[in-house]
Amino acid sequence: MTRDKFISYFFIALLVFVVGMVIYIFSPFFKAIFWSAILAFAFYPVYSQLNRLLKNETVSALLMTVLIFFLVIPPVIYLIVNLSTQAIDLYQLATDYVREGRLGALIDHVRSFHVVQNIEDRLVQWEPLKQNLNEWMLSSARAVGNYTAAQAGTITKNVFFVILNILMMFFLVFVFLKDGNAIYCFIYEITPLEEKHKCLVFQRISETFSAVIRGQLLTSLAQATVAGIIYWAIGLPLPLFFAMLTFITSMIPMVGTTAVWLPLVIYLAVTHQYMRAGILAVLGFFVICLIDNFIKPALIGKKTHLPYFLLFFGILGGITLFGLMGIFLAPVLLSLFFALIAIYREKRW
Repeated sequence: MTRDKFISYFFIALLVFVVGMVIYIFSPFFKAIFWSAILAFAFYPVYSQLNRLLKNETVSALLMTVLIFFLVIPPVIYLIVNLSTQAIDLYQLATDYVREGRLGALIDHVRSFHVVQNIEDRLVQWEPLKQNLNEWMLSSARAVGNYTAAQAGTITKNVFFVILNILMMFFLVFVFLKDGNAIYCFIYEITPLEEKHKCLVFQRISETFSAVIRGQLLTSLAQATVAGIIYWAIGLPLPLFFAMLTFITSMIPMVGTTAVWLPLVIYLAVTHQYMRAGILAVLGFFVICLIDNFIKPALIGKKTHLPYFLLFFGILGGITLFGLMGIFLAPVLLSLFFALIAIYREKRW
């Protein structure tokens, strides 16, 4: 091994070690950094317009940061606290529903349908199903209640750390807005790829982030808001909780909001609440779903360049690994993967 090669290998090893240590040092603040970057990216076009008017980056970034936090932080805290209350109510409702035998009565009612009776002997064993459904309903409601109660507990009990994280995010959003372009240029310049390949990779990442944040997020917020109003208007219990489920499922391709409102329609129908079931079915199909068909194509188009089935499994896996951050990370990582595959096919190393 020549001296130059030894120095090169040593430098690369040292660089990898130092980068790993830097990542490890900042890992406790990764969530704050990530969500600050998401907020800054989402509102960066508005900041750019404001900066053109004020001609001062610092003042524009500060005003934009204050506006973002007044728009985002109070509603998020309010939602978490109220969701925890409704999640606890969900657990209580599920417990009462099972203990009072209403779930078993509902299954027996379904068995009375002629179509169900025709397939009952061949496909379904009802008694084990009853037991499994009872256990599943209780465990699911308990898990949801515990998780959201823990989130609310984090806000109410660890006030100091919540305030510290909010202040950190406030500072980071300001930095990402003011120096975001410089940070982007720095990362772009040090990326060890040919110019055309760097352009491809960074363009894919930017387009995917734009599609997911400015397109999917706005679409999901619109669908969840409209769905929550509909759930409340027709008198469904826990409308805020089901609206939050609608928000999450709307980001999953091939599943969408139907995964929430359709089971509610079926439940209302089998419990003889035909009027409410019909109203929810019509509004779910012609209002909630059509929001996705109108808003998303206008905001996203085909910017992600990804097949729906890959997005479906990618987002599900991302949520499993990273929580809500997986909704944003999975599409970006998939886009980056295909961009690198395209470079590999061209270079044939």
